[in-house]
Amino acid sequence: MAAKDPYRSHIHGDAEKTTYWRHGEPPCYDNRAFEEGRRKVWPSGSLEEIVQNLVKTWEMEMSHKCHVEDVKTVDHQLFTLAVNGRTSKPVDEVVRTGTYNILLQSEAPCAYYDSSKENFESSHHTFHHAFNNKFPWEVLQVYSGPPVVVFKWRHWGRMKGEFRGHAATGELVEIIGVAVATVNSELKLTSVEVYFDQEQFLKKLCKGKKSSLEDVNANAVT
Repeated sequence: MAAKDPYRSHIHGDAEKTTYWRHGEPPCYDNRAFEEGRRKVWPSGSLEEIVQNLVKTWEMEMSHKCHVEDVKTVDHQLFTLAVNGRTSKPVDEVVRTGTYNILLQSEAPCAYYDSSKENFESSHHTFHHAFNNKFPWEVLQVYSGPPVVVFKWRHWGRMKGEFRGHAATGELVEIIGVAVATVNSELKLTSVEVYFDQEQFLKKLCKGKKSSLEDVNANAVT
């Protein structure tokens, strides 16, 4: 049996024997980038640790489970995800579209990334490639406890691959944001509101030299 993930639940065990996994099997996370790069190490059982592990588990389920009924971190009837005050999305749309596309939706077409033209697979490939599959997330501070949990978070990673034709810079790309998560009596998420600077994040990924058709042709092997 695979080792239990120290930060995520609902991956292994009897309750997951009938789960439909997007890639055919449960994910296996390499947590070293998180452990080496995080700013906070929260005490076991603390509110901060509980919030961090809940969100990490939620993200895992959104990214790796195909069917909403297999998702155990949310209230299926109530859950919605909203970004920067925009229209809330229900859980089935988050599972279908992917968290990257929901979190990077904008009211007007974005010059750096247009989520309306992406699907789950293309969005995950784009960002996993840019960060070499190492883009950890952590809780920096929790401002209030259940049922309305307000917290500050951090996402970070080194740009080791290209992004939309922009060369890798090797620089540390970091996002700091705030979230408001409402939970029920079972600590299942009923809503999440996320706030962060989308444009600033995407700009950092577009700092590298942009390849052109001429560059591609010049480097082509004939």
